Amino acid sequence: MDYVANTLGVEVKNEPWDGKDRLPYYLNDRYTFTQVNLGGVLCLFMKPNGEPDSLSNIKKHMVNVQKSTPLPIVLELEEMAARRRKSLIESRIPFVAPQCHIYLPFMGIALQERYTSVNVTGKTLMPSAQILLFYYLYKGASELYTGETAEMFKLSPMQISRATKQLTALGLVTMRKDGVRTVISSNEYGAALFEKATPYLLNPIRKRIYIDRTELPKGLPLSSYSALSELTMLNGTQTESYAFYGKGSALTGTATLIDNDTQAEIEIWHYNPTLLSESPVIVDVLSLAVSLSSDDDPRVEQSVNELLLNVWRKSHG
Repeated sequence: MDYVANTLGVEVKNEPWDGKDRLPYYLNDRYTFTQVNLGGVLCLFMKPNGEPDSLSNIKKHMVNVQKSTPLPIVLELEEMAARRRKSLIESRIPFVAPQCHIYLPFMGIALQERYTSVNVTGKTLMPSAQILLFYYLYKGASELYTGETAEMFKLSPMQISRATKQLTALGLVTMRKDGVRTVISSNEYGAALFEKATPYLLNPIRKRIYIDRTELPKGLPLSSYSALSELTMLNGTQTESYAFYGKGSALTGTATLIDNDTQAEIEIWHYNPTLLSESPVIVDVLSLAVSLSSDDDPRVEQSVNELLLNVWRKSHG
């Protein structure tokens, strides 16, 4: 607990917890429980014995533990992948990962060691801001003129201005003027900038529906696991997935999958899924990575990491 004490600047004490006997055996077998006093705030640390379970299982386990204590429960992990961190924050699950991140919403604390600053939680990038950031990442340039970018992606002056201001306010880029033109740059590049932006990234998927394959609009790009299997060695799912940008009312489908053999999944996106893509038949890699960020399957995570690594290699020549 030295890391927590040093980072928060409060006295941290471990205290005995008398609730273990009230828990089912499988919970005591899977986790080590420690009652912790964080500067006068009591909470219960819950540390996996071995590899952490999936997020859905962790949620169920925490619900069951919460039945035996009124204390806020904090998940303690040895290490933290960016996608798992994002999923935990979105689910508002308190956690501590030494030398990585402290997220204690019941104390109003969200600290990331790498950047030694308080994150602005509850902020999600606007579609135009995400497009601008991702284009900057793909280009791998030290500076980017926003006006030219706006023309390329058909963004209005107001959209590009608001996008630039949001990225600047979140500390992801800095802005300067070159005459009348606006230029953005960042001290972070590639993977470092993407990781820094992770808490604020917008999941491009607004809604999912399932439609008959015979009614698929022409020219839709592959998305989700279909895109991932196309780009990597990972096997896809039986249900094909495509991305669509436009009014969802233009499509007739069902809210849930009824028939694997006849239906395809349509993801309705917040922005054009091929705007940043190298190919019109598949969504761009960074948007794909964000859309799959809540999947904690190690195989999916490894495949996404391989794709991201290729992006960083290309962007830095």
